[in-house]
Amino acid sequence: MEKKYGRNSPIFKVRMLGEFIGAADGVISLELLEAAKIRDVECNQAAPLIWGLDVARFGDDSCALAKRKGNHKLGPIKEWWGKDTMQTVGIVKDEYTRANPKPDAINVDVIGIGSGVVDRLKEMGLPAVGVNVAESESANVNPEISFNRLRDELWWKGREWLEARDCKFDDDDETIGELTVPTYSILSNGKIKVEGKDELKKRGVKSPNRADAWLLTFYDGGFPL
Repeated sequence: MEKKYGRNSPIFKVRMLGEFIGAADGVISLELLEAAKIRDVECNQAAPLIWGLDVARFGDDSCALAKRKGNHKLGPIKEWWGKDTMQTVGIVKDEYTRANPKPDAINVDVIGIGSGVVDRLKEMGLPAVGVNVAESESANVNPEISFNRLRDELWWKGREWLEARDCKFDDDDETIGELTVPTYSILSNGKIKVEGKDELKKRGVKSPNRADAWLLTFYDGGFPL
């Protein structure tokens, strides 16, 4: 756990050291996630079913596929390593074929090799949506909060989803651990910046691929989320 999330991460301090961690640590607090695990709320059946796919960019990274329907995270998150672009497409296609109901959108991070995955999924008739998380924030955000880029906005949407306290997050410690690790800062221009994958790797923390896959489900893609 220390190797995955770092000795100073909330999940390591709580699970391994028995320390109390307040709600203000990092972007998303462990307290919010633990509360969402045990909450009994009905799923909003009218909401679209959205999948998020984070595609591995480097050899030691994983691909991850997450699912969310409205106020419910649908688990477990599927994760795999060592597959090329077409093998990844095959895994997603197989998941789509067996899915009932089918997703309304599959949001894919197009940075790196993700664009090839999106193109092939579209060719096969799947509802793939390319998401460039490095681009500017969307135009319909809260005017009181500004983000450095789209990835930062998606992390904040995940935080706000949990803060509403009407949601259900399945018992998924791997993803919970990843969600509680990144910190955030306020840049000189007033924009919020969430700690990135490269920054996390520099301090010896595993890339939060599962977390990023789940947060991709908050990209609206034209759907009312």
